[in-house]
Amino acid sequence: MVRDGLQHLRNITPEVEQWLFKIGIENPAEFARLGGKKAYLQIIEVGHEPSDELRCRLLGAEQDLDWQIIAKRDSSRASSRFADVDEP
Repeated sequence: MVRDGLQHLRNITPEVEQWLFKIGIENPAEFARLGGKKAYLQIIEVGHEPSDELRCRLLGAEQDLDWQIIAKRDSSRASSRFADVDEP
């Protein structure tokens, strides 16, 4: 199969592309079919350390958003969960 270059997707660095190749994703269509969340879980299964940046890069690539937007959105959600918690 010809590799169409996953680096054309937003947030996909050469390192991320190599991890995608390791799980059998070689082109944007295959990535779209699998999705960012499943790709992340499979990459973790084959040996990548769990990483918020990797997760945000893959979710951002799926949604065509900068990975930092995904990270900020996730951070805001986490903070709002604890906003109503009283400190002891």
